[in-house]
Amino acid sequence: MFVGAINEEVRRFLAANAAVFNGVTVVVGCSGNFTSESTIAAVAQPEAIYSNDVSLYSSALGAWLSGGRLEYEITEADYEWLRPFVDDPEERLAVLMLLLDMLEFEKRNNAHRDRMWELYKNDFATMVQTTAEKLRALPLRISGYYAGDVMEHFERFADLKDAVFCCYAPTYSGGYERMYKRLEKIFKWDAPDYPLLDDARRADLLNWMRKRRFLWYDDREIDGLSPVMEQKSGLRRTVWLYSNVMQKSALFSGMKESQLPHWPVAKADFVFSSETEMWLKQIKTSDLMLFKEAYLGKNIDPASGMWAFAVMADAAIIGFVEFGYKEMTARDQVYMMADFCVPGTQYTRLSKLIVALACCGDMGHTLRRLKEYPVRTVRTTAFTDHAVSMKYRGIMTLEKRGESADGKRFLNYFAEFNRQTYHEAYLEWLKKHESKKR
Repeated sequence: MFVGAINEEVRRFLAANAAVFNGVTVVVGCSGNFTSESTIAAVAQPEAIYSNDVSLYSSALGAWLSGGRLEYEITEADYEWLRPFVDDPEERLAVLMLLLDMLEFEKRNNAHRDRMWELYKNDFATMVQTTAEKLRALPLRISGYYAGDVMEHFERFADLKDAVFCCYAPTYSGGYERMYKRLEKIFKWDAPDYPLLDDARRADLLNWMRKRRFLWYDDREIDGLSPVMEQKSGLRRTVWLYSNVMQKSALFSGMKESQLPHWPVAKADFVFSSETEMWLKQIKTSDLMLFKEAYLGKNIDPASGMWAFAVMADAAIIGFVEFGYKEMTARDQVYMMADFCVPGTQYTRLSKLIVALACCGDMGHTLRRLKEYPVRTVRTTAFTDHAVSMKYRGIMTLEKRGESADGKRFLNYFAEFNRQTYHEAYLEWLKKHESKKR
């Protein structure tokens, strides 16, 4: 449920260092979407977790997670239709969560935006109920939440010698003010007064934290500090994680374009369980090409796409997916250039898991952000003489059978990105196919 600026790789790194948080008080500043709290609570047993932020969204969620309730009122007449949902504790949170996505289409200045807005509005009651149910089942709870300045929040715990202070401050100008500006015009609440976290205040905050046990997430290299982790986001900026309580990350540290064995590929002894964490790591398309050449049939033309991902099961790679464009794809569609599992595991239906993950809601959400345009549908082609492709059957819909100019028979498939998370898609596959082994 919590997916924010802290990506999968950072979450995996926090999980690998779970022992740091056992039995201590964790004080998180600039909690945002509570991604770090969720990860820490899932892998460790901290004495307490205290969170902080300044936005309406984070403060409402933080109050609820700590057993309270943040009051807010609808102020814009155009949104009075939300009133039936703002009494129930979980539904009123779901309203804020859904609006963060829905408001992208508020300016209905073209047919697509108008259609998306109407779809959201028509299904809003159902989506509120679904989101509220997920909130009620959420295991995460925190010990306290402070809506206000992050330094004031930290100073309240200054005397706790064993506390770990974590700060994931906004790494771009405007930060939360820009992200939640529209949401906070629709609703009125008792917003805190706080100074902006400019360069000078960031430096003061970091200097204060360095005298204690800390984690600091930044998009700048800091003199005198060696990062424990580097996160590269494709063509976008690089960010670093600094800490005096964690070891350097080993995952992916040895990746080189010309050395295939350096990748953590799943072997024959790999075993899935209901606790296995499923996630996708974005990689270079040039890196993926090495695995295409190693694993795919020599009769397959390994064309390169735009976005490539390694499919991770915990810390092991179990397959790859790649997306791009073809002449058959519309603007709100992507074409799956490649999807394949690594060879040598004991699972005979592993390829169906890769396809299921490629068509799930989490994947669609990631592609939507990368493409910077709403993505609804994924298409692909299977070259086979068979009437159907068993790999895609039951997950994607057969759209067309045909024959190419050079005589190759093919099947065109498509699927709408569903609402499943990676974990939900994985558990569904596990229930159906886990027993099918060599």
